[in-house]
Amino acid sequence: MLQNVWKIQKSIVISILFTSNNVVYSLTDFSGNVLFWTSTGSKKSRGVKKSTSMIVTSTSKTIADHSLKLGYSYAHIKIKGFGKNKKTAIKSLKLTSLNILSLCDQTSLPHNGCKKTRTRRI
Repeated sequence: MLQNVWKIQKSIVISILFTSNNVVYSLTDFSGNVLFWTSTGSKKSRGVKKSTSMIVTSTSKTIADHSLKLGYSYAHIKIKGFGKNKKTAIKSLKLTSLNILSLCDQTSLPHNGCKKTRTRRI
């Protein structure tokens, strides 16, 4: 039981937000305080280059290295948004020495939404 309490105290939350043009990573503790953040745009890549798998892997390795530098070895991962490099980001985080405790996908899907306006007839 004491080991599980220690894992909870030394764990961190990695939130990954995939947008159409960028990928944003943030390191937070369980209180919600942001300890570190980075994005693919901050790696001096612009335009279409931000969504390549090479840039996504390098930024995920950067965030893993920074969390290890802060002294956190256990991580909970939250993923949000649609992106073609979701699996690449998860694989690159698995290859680091971080121990992943949980993986949660929080992408929201609309269930048909509001009623559309009628077409105008002339």
